[in-house]
Amino acid sequence: MTPRFLLAHGARDTLIHNPGAEYDGIDFAGIIARVKEPTAVEKAAADFIIPSTYRQHDGRSYDAQRQRGSYRMLALDIDTSHPKKEDVVEAIEAVCGRVAMLVYSSSSATKEQPKWRALIPLKGTLTGAAYEDAQAALFDLLAARGIQCDPALARCGQPVFLPNIPPDRRKPDGRPMFYDTYIQRDRAFEIEGSRIEVEIHARQQREQEAAAQAAAERAAREQERAARRLERPQEVDPVEEFNGRHTIADLLAKYGYDRRGSSSHYRSPMQSSGSYATRDYLTHWVSLSSSDAGNGLGRAKALGPHSYTWGDAFDLFAYFEHGGDMKAAVRAYGAEIRAQTLLPAPEPRADSLDDFDYVPTAAAEDAAHAAAPEADDGFDDIPAADPPPDDAWPTPFTRFDAAGIPKRRWVYGYDYVRSYVSVLASAGGIGKSSLVTVEALAIATGRELLATKVKERANVWLVNLEDPSDEMHMRTLAAMKHYGLKPADVAGRLFIDGEDTFQLTLAAESRDGLLKNDAMLEAMIARVRKHEIGVVIFDPFVSTHLVNENSNGSIQAVVAMLRKLARDGDCSVMLVHHVRKGNGDDASIDSVRGAGALIGAARAARVVNRVSEEDALKLGVDPGEARGIFRVDDGKANLAPPSHAAVYRRMASVELENGEWIGVCTPYDLPDEWSGMSDKVVNEMLRMIEIGMKTDDGSEEYYSIRPQDKDRFVGQVITGYKFDNPDDTKNDGQAKRIVKMWHERGLLEEFEYRSERQRKDRRGVRPTGRVGEQF
Repeated sequence: MTPRFLLAHGARDTLIHNPGAEYDGIDFAGIIARVKEPTAVEKAAADFIIPSTYRQHDGRSYDAQRQRGSYRMLALDIDTSHPKKEDVVEAIEAVCGRVAMLVYSSSSATKEQPKWRALIPLKGTLTGAAYEDAQAALFDLLAARGIQCDPALARCGQPVFLPNIPPDRRKPDGRPMFYDTYIQRDRAFEIEGSRIEVEIHARQQREQEAAAQAAAERAAREQERAARRLERPQEVDPVEEFNGRHTIADLLAKYGYDRRGSSSHYRSPMQSSGSYATRDYLTHWVSLSSSDAGNGLGRAKALGPHSYTWGDAFDLFAYFEHGGDMKAAVRAYGAEIRAQTLLPAPEPRADSLDDFDYVPTAAAEDAAHAAAPEADDGFDDIPAADPPPDDAWPTPFTRFDAAGIPKRRWVYGYDYVRSYVSVLASAGGIGKSSLVTVEALAIATGRELLATKVKERANVWLVNLEDPSDEMHMRTLAAMKHYGLKPADVAGRLFIDGEDTFQLTLAAESRDGLLKNDAMLEAMIARVRKHEIGVVIFDPFVSTHLVNENSNGSIQAVVAMLRKLARDGDCSVMLVHHVRKGNGDDASIDSVRGAGALIGAARAARVVNRVSEEDALKLGVDPGEARGIFRVDDGKANLAPPSHAAVYRRMASVELENGEWIGVCTPYDLPDEWSGMSDKVVNEMLRMIEIGMKTDDGSEEYYSIRPQDKDRFVGQVITGYKFDNPDDTKNDGQAKRIVKMWHERGLLEEFEYRSERQRKDRRGVRPTGRVGEQF
């Protein structure tokens, strides 16, 4: 059967919200016909392909194509260095041998500055992951022959535009001002046994050797630090302290690394190749990029004729914040630590407790001892504690081998973990209940429905203490329909109760004090064990008790019971909670309603915020998708992630067979403000900024760094830039963030100049250099 590749008609052709639909397809013959006779439409309406035969509604998604894609072509986009057509063909044949290929010029090419796209048919198919490896290897081999390819095409799901010469690039008679092609009919290229396969294996071998060497060096460094700690136990090591407080993944995101989906592989800002050469090993990172090593990032090492570099979180901080000056970085962070230690120690607070260290109030203790035995409240009394044995505690620390300590057993992402309690907080009506419903289905089926890693498939008990079971069932069935789940996928693994089938009161406050329902707790633990339930979700937390939610002591007692359920039931407990009504500001961890003891004790906590349509448009969201978006932030770390690093979700409407429309939480990715911003594009923008503004009288004027200078704001260079892919066009909000980052990184600087037009001194902005590798 002739393969048909995904074909889309213009940048806005998307079926992502139309499950069951399928994109149009085009075969090799159809592509050859397009090469011979290019279309003549505006760029925004130009057809493009994804060289995969997977054409379902999510076919333009990176994750979908990487997981389910079936690739039958390699693709090149050559828009720098402007090689001759003959040089492109010669380089491809040098790497691949004499094979079939299609080479054609792009719409922005000219005779003086040619730009090329090339398609190489494959013998057999490649998975999405194998396609990325093959593309990256091909790009590196071509680069060695002077042909620089756009590294973006090493990523699954990237569009490859078919030949199109817009009307404004044609002569009055309709002929293209410039268009050139090369069609070679020959055998399809076979990866097996080729130079590309050799390069892939060599890269994998280098990665293994580099990882082993880096791990050994890291272990030696750790031994040195351990010995130093024994010699000087009172001394605080700034490097060790920094590494303990920061994850490598957070710093890679902060410093502009491009992550390959949800994997541990990244592409650094210094790279020119398409490979994801940096890998996060949690305790350290390793980069096979010669650009990273050459720029002085981390600890560069030789590996035969190649080089690699490695480091920890502090090495990233030292490079990006202090220009690689390790001594300056140590001094700066050491001063920060000393400043923190000089602050007066705060009084202990209940909301600073962690892992449910219950410290009851004096009133609660008195009430517990004074509880009358004849009280008929339906609860068990709190028993008096027996005096501990003399040698019960304190416990000497003798466990020095960390390898023997069990790891935390994360079930889903870093939000659900066995033996602990987590919290999800949100205002009403945003989508938190639908979010936990989809998360429950993901855990029960083991499928990454929201692109979050399911680390352990487990049985789930979803309890909603506000809504009846019918509502819960419709919500679940709508999610199953949207994600294509069958009854067999969840049978025996998902348990659901609404307020009409299950009632729960773990504790209550009476005139006699705090009373706990220990019998109910033990019954739940027994049921959780019996059904081998790994995750229990209570929605909402406020309905699990009848205590004053502003009392730290009372809330801590309730949470301690839930911690017992998690620990003795060997399950993860998720509590869905509310936030206080604000004045329009985004909710944070400090907005969670009630006593702070709940959040202080949680292992993980998230906060959900609605993204208004106005804010969505500022973030570059298409107007047709701007409704129903919300953001999920990691609240436990008390951080508000920047918009490009946060987790976003969107509510989609699904019609059930009974005619009801139900909202379903779906994954959502914001438009990438850095998409299309290749070194070439950025340097062209910097050149335009350096030239300055055009004026009617020819006087010299420069752009301003300040957005309030609307007619002079330098962001207009970015918003007005004509990208090859119209989807990469930036809006005002994206331009402001890009300018801010350039200024912070020292790529732009302000200066004073004399404006003859205004007859006064003004402040302008200019680039300090260019980006990318300079030879």
